[in-house]
Amino acid sequence: MVRAVHGACTVPGLVAPYNTVHYRIYHPARRSGDDTERLTGAVPPDVTDAPWPVILFLPGINIGPEGYRWLALRAADAGFAFVTMALVGETLPGTVGITPGLDLDAVRPGAYLTRPSGIAIAPLLAALARHNDPGDGATSVLAGLLDLDRVALCGHSGGGSVALQNANPGWFPGLRACVTYASHTMASTMLGYEASTVLPLGGDVATMILAGELDGVMARSADRYAVTAGSAHNPVRRTFDEGVPGGRGDCRFAVVRGAVHTALIHPRDDTTARGFLDPESGRDEAAVRDSVAEVFVAFCRATLRGDIGAWAELDVLMKDPDAFVDPARK
Repeated sequence: MVRAVHGACTVPGLVAPYNTVHYRIYHPARRSGDDTERLTGAVPPDVTDAPWPVILFLPGINIGPEGYRWLALRAADAGFAFVTMALVGETLPGTVGITPGLDLDAVRPGAYLTRPSGIAIAPLLAALARHNDPGDGATSVLAGLLDLDRVALCGHSGGGSVALQNANPGWFPGLRACVTYASHTMASTMLGYEASTVLPLGGDVATMILAGELDGVMARSADRYAVTAGSAHNPVRRTFDEGVPGGRGDCRFAVVRGAVHTALIHPRDDTTARGFLDPESGRDEAAVRDSVAEVFVAFCRATLRGDIGAWAELDVLMKDPDAFVDPARK
């Protein structure tokens, strides 16, 4: 079974009350049947495959972490610790909502790649290190069970963009991989970039970038990047082609058949974010999530667990024309 540990940490430089990250660590667990479990609800970890590689998942703007619980369950069931987070703060100047934690000044020309733009990543990794410390009484239920030398930085939409910008082991030791859905590094002209600029990734780690075939949010956001009406706007593919370093063979791209921008959110939440820009899904939504989960877990097995067979499994999955379109590798 899968259980979760709750926690909170603060982000330096932010002002209360908008400086607190609330997170959950989903992990493999096994019922013991003892009185402590019955009275407290604390189910002990299943240490069979521990220490577990860690997947840190950054949400899209105004998307609650509960929308990614289904993926957390799939990953934890496969022997990973999966961390979701929510930081309520400025999504844009003067606008408050759920944010993946982006320092816009760190993305501007001249500043990009000189420092991390993801302001919540270091505090979250420090919090996980406390959970991993047997001497930290309140959080020690996971002591020694988190492998912080094998970390994947992942995300959806804006959270995935933050992940791509910050996938740098020089900034975050232990980082081995990056996985994103409906995310890109095309730079907004509002930040001072020229039209259609694609920024390079923040580092050189194994990367898998997934796009939705029917992504309505992406299609209707072209004006942010001064892309002319009627021209091709494919920032996710351009990020893979222009922003991802090649030649190593451990980077993947694919378009998820019939998937919309909000395909990763389950259950759907139409009270927030921009999902109303999406068309109807072109495929059964559960089948879309299955496709994403299968390649997500296979990629994490390959990059975080060193499972050589997972690479071959991944390539077979991504070549299934009923599930994926336009697969590519570098």
